[in-house]
Amino acid sequence: MSLDVKITNKSATPSSDVHWICFGLDSNPATSSPDWCYVDVDGSGNASLKKFTKGQDCSKLFKTVDALSSFKDLPKMWSGQFLFSFNQLPNVFNIVKGGQNGLGVQTPPFTPGTADADTIFVVVEFTNIGSELYADCTIVDYFCAPVSIEVIGDTTKTNGIMKSTSTRDSVFTEIAALGKPWSDLVMKDGSGNNIRVLGPQHAVQTTNPNLLSPNIYDAYISACWKNFTTNTLTVNCPTFGTYTGTVNTSSEFVFSQKGKADVTIQKPAKGDAYDIFGCVGTLNAPNNTPLGEIAAILGASLNRTTLSTSANDTQPNCDISEFYKVQDGVTNEYAKVVHDNYKSGIYAFPFDDVCSTNNPLIQITGATNFNITLSDWS
Repeated sequence: MSLDVKITNKSATPSSDVHWICFGLDSNPATSSPDWCYVDVDGSGNASLKKFTKGQDCSKLFKTVDALSSFKDLPKMWSGQFLFSFNQLPNVFNIVKGGQNGLGVQTPPFTPGTADADTIFVVVEFTNIGSELYADCTIVDYFCAPVSIEVIGDTTKTNGIMKSTSTRDSVFTEIAALGKPWSDLVMKDGSGNNIRVLGPQHAVQTTNPNLLSPNIYDAYISACWKNFTTNTLTVNCPTFGTYTGTVNTSSEFVFSQKGKADVTIQKPAKGDAYDIFGCVGTLNAPNNTPLGEIAAILGASLNRTTLSTSANDTQPNCDISEFYKVQDGVTNEYAKVVHDNYKSGIYAFPFDDVCSTNNPLIQITGATNFNITLSDWS
C-alpha cells in the first residue's frame, strides 16, 4: 500500500522560497543498526531512500515546494523529519562523523548567536513502520510558524490546527506581553522581524546571559519534595498500574507497588530547570518501563505546575482548568501560550501527551495519505 505525501504552502512565503528535506533512519534503532538517509524522488514522483555520506553537499538535497510538492510511497523510516526552511537554505545542515554507523546529522543551530538564529524553520516528525504511521507537529524546541498535518488511513486524523482566532503573530504577541524574563524568548532578526519563540529548555541553557534563570523552578521543586516527605503521591500509570511515592531522607522520590521493584527518581538539582523543561536527566523516561511512565507523569505535572505542595496528591491531573497556574513563581508559560492558541494537540514539551484529550501524536493504521500544510501567517 502506497503512502503518498502532499505539501501545501499557504504561508506568507512564496513556494519558490520554501526549501525542504525529508530524512531519518532506515530501520528501527531498537532492533538494528540503521543508517541516516534522505528521501530522493525520481522523475515519476516515486520516493526511495538514499544514504547520507560524510561531507556531502546537502544544499543539493533540499527541494523547493514549487519544484516538488508531492511524491508517492513514503519509505519506511524511523525518527523521520520533514524540515522546512523559509526564504533561504539552512546555513548549517551537515553529515558529520559520529551517531548511527559512524554518521550523524548536524541540523541547523537556532539559539541566539548561532548560524541559523535568523532563519524560520518548521518541523514535522514521523515514524513510518509500514503498517502504521506515527506523526506529530512539534514545537518543543521553538515556535516559528504554524504547520498542520492530516493523515488518512483506517480513519482520518489532523493535528497542529490553530484556533480560528489565533495567528502566528498572536503567539509572539502573547509571549512578549508576559514581560521579562519570558518575553526574552522572542527572537527577532536585525530588522525587528519575529523569527521564533525559543523553547524554555534552550533558554535556560543559553549563555551571556541565560534568557531564563536555570533556578526558575528551584522554589517549586523544593516545596513539592518537602510536601511528599510527609504526604503521599499516587501515580496511576497507563500500563504498569498504581504506584505510591514519598520522598526519603536522601531527597529521592521512591515509588512502590506491591510485588514490584521500587522506582526511584532523584530530585532535580538547584539550577537545573533544564531537566524539567526538557524532560531529561532526573526525569529521563525510558520507553515501556514503570520508570518511564512515572517520570513522564511527574514531568508533566511539574511543567503544568499541578503537583501539590501541601497535601496528598494523585497524578496525572487531567483537569485542564488546573494547568499552568503559577506556583512558587513559575509555570511553563511557553506551553500555556501555545496551548491557548491551538485547538488540536501539539507538543510544547516532551511529556505533553500525558492525559491529553487530543493526543499530539497521530497514530494511523494503513495510512495512504500524509498531507502537510504550511499554514497561513500573512
